[in-house]
Amino acid sequence: MLPLGGQYDFEKNELLENVTLIHKPVSLQPRGLINKGNWCYINATLQALVACPPMYHLMKFIPLYSKVQRPCTSTPMIDSFVRLMNEFTNMPVPPKPRQALGDKVVRDIRPGAAFEPTYIYRLLTVNKSSLSEKGRQEDAEEYLGFILNGLHEEMLNLKKLLSPVDEKLMVSNGPKSHSVSEEDQEQGEGSEDEWEQVGPRNKTSVTRQADFVQTPITGIFGGHIRSVVYQQSSKESATLQPFFTLQLDIQSDRIRTVQDALESLVARESVQGYTTKTKQEVEISRRVTLEKLPPVLVLHLKRFVYEKTGGCQKLIKNIDYPVDLEISKELLSPGVKNKNFKCHRTYRLFAVVYHHGSSATGGHYTTDVFQIGLNGWLRIDDQAVKVISQYQVVRPAAERTAYLLYYRRVDLL
Repeated sequence: MLPLGGQYDFEKNELLENVTLIHKPVSLQPRGLINKGNWCYINATLQALVACPPMYHLMKFIPLYSKVQRPCTSTPMIDSFVRLMNEFTNMPVPPKPRQALGDKVVRDIRPGAAFEPTYIYRLLTVNKSSLSEKGRQEDAEEYLGFILNGLHEEMLNLKKLLSPVDEKLMVSNGPKSHSVSEEDQEQGEGSEDEWEQVGPRNKTSVTRQADFVQTPITGIFGGHIRSVVYQQSSKESATLQPFFTLQLDIQSDRIRTVQDALESLVARESVQGYTTKTKQEVEISRRVTLEKLPPVLVLHLKRFVYEKTGGCQKLIKNIDYPVDLEISKELLSPGVKNKNFKCHRTYRLFAVVYHHGSSATGGHYTTDVFQIGLNGWLRIDDQAVKVISQYQVVRPAAERTAYLLYYRRVDLL
């Protein structure tokens, strides 16, 4: 017979194994989050995740246990996010529209009481994250990675605890918590997770991929990029790398829009000083393409850059981003170009996390979220919640720069 905690783990694993991800939007009564410390980067991230329908439905699907029912837990992060989503309830009777200046109709919003999610803040120390170190600059993108990787790992551990270890059950198509480095690529030569693929025009390439196991978190946020190395008179060498957030370099003066940044991501670049095993320097180039697009695509505009002279600096430049984003076929890997219909490549913005201030070592975070009951946008700054226009979302003021863009696939809306 399983101990009580083990029984709960078993039940939770059964639920997660059989969960169907629901993408249907839900009209929730917004609630601000009280910030008594330097938690704005956490609060901003939490509001974006609450506004993400498959994340909300997933956590509402898992039972909420009290401390009495379950004094010790092997899944503190899952339990905390189940508790967080249960703090939000369906919007009461839709607010009546009131006439504003001109013909515009403005809806009032009545937020629920603000609360302090201390159990979420506590996860930083429970999981011994470097984000909890004093004097360290908090970062909303790092925090999102900490959460998604943490939830993914807890779900993996439930599988390991309760499933017999069977290599054949391993699924090779879900993200892992880290990307594959060049060293890993070189060490991977001749390994089992290497296969030869015949691409367009009968060209062959050696493709490497670690064993990835799917969880509901990878089912929501997990994508893959394909990194191909081209070397003269050698087979192309490709590595599949997982991502939860797609990292977009915006440093170049030529990059003014998200589309520019995506095109720059997939541009072929030459790699200097690459040597073979015989220590001979060879000319090689690399190209990244999108192999698998996730239902929820999070774009990270890399605003914090390290300079040898001035340390970490913030790029304050404005980057235009659309509400409706189409990932063009040219950004996709050759093997998946024709498998992805337009509806699988079209996304709609539902949350934006902003960083305020000109310094990379300080500042403030806020979030704009799309609210389905309002059919409009809300601006949430810790415990303050107010209605804003879509124009204010896509045209942020100079002191407020978009940092993370959360998009949902349109065919799942």
